[in-house]
Amino acid sequence: MAGVYGIIAKRNMIIEKWLKLAKQKISALDAELIALVGLAEILPVGVDRSYIFAHQDTEISQKHQDMLDEMLARRVRGEPLAYILGFREFYGRNFVVNKAVLIPRPETESLVELAKGLDLPYRPRFVEVGTGSGCIAITLALEFPQAEVLAIDAYVKALDVAAENNLRLEGRVHLVQSNLLRDLSLPEDVREFDVLVANLPYVDPNWDWLDADGLAFEPKTALFAAKEHGLSFYKRLLRELRNGHVLNVRYLIFEADPCQHEELVEFVGKKGYDLARIDGYGLLFEKRK
Repeated sequence: MAGVYGIIAKRNMIIEKWLKLAKQKISALDAELIALVGLAEILPVGVDRSYIFAHQDTEISQKHQDMLDEMLARRVRGEPLAYILGFREFYGRNFVVNKAVLIPRPETESLVELAKGLDLPYRPRFVEVGTGSGCIAITLALEFPQAEVLAIDAYVKALDVAAENNLRLEGRVHLVQSNLLRDLSLPEDVREFDVLVANLPYVDPNWDWLDADGLAFEPKTALFAAKEHGLSFYKRLLRELRNGHVLNVRYLIFEADPCQHEELVEFVGKKGYDLARIDGYGLLFEKRK
């Protein structure tokens, strides 16, 4: 009898057998991580993959095999593992993710590194625009225990994910809904920030090298910027920052594709900031004196 999801036909099997069959369809690491999460109810808290290998003769119940088969089917269809597992590691911490937010990428960690390289006051003030899962803002709050961190996003569902991560990791981040800076209203005495960080949508859908299939499951509103070579959101943010007088910020830290750096540096320069450093996809700008 075929499995519920048509992936694995065997029933009443042990972990070893399910892994063997799953690894014929997806990578060994993905199969092991799915098993670890899918069997969490029957495994001791906090175990890693080594526990599974030491207990491969553990029998899998009908309920748990159905759960594993569903997760396996999703992965076979190309859904990112992070959405299937429900979390992704960023800067050494696990962040809850779902299809309302982008999956954190290793290259985004450079934004945190750029911030950590700055000479900041004892109680720095950070603001992140477009927080998504909250991984950047919360990481900054945890890496700078005395910091005050404000995180902004336009979408309620994204803020719900960020709020869950903020609660789980005790990030102490203040979350606000605003379309970039358009809806942000702060008292004059709290508009001073040391650093503004943003990882806004910058993927140009016209790039020849774009892996559209690999991005198909992630929210398009958090990925794509069809105008101004993918830089339309950054340019709008800078216009609002300068013209709206909503915030006064010393440093800007942005993420963009290297092919966009030259154009972005030129535009930011016209808004009164000089390039201080580039680290991979991350760019650091300092306000011109």
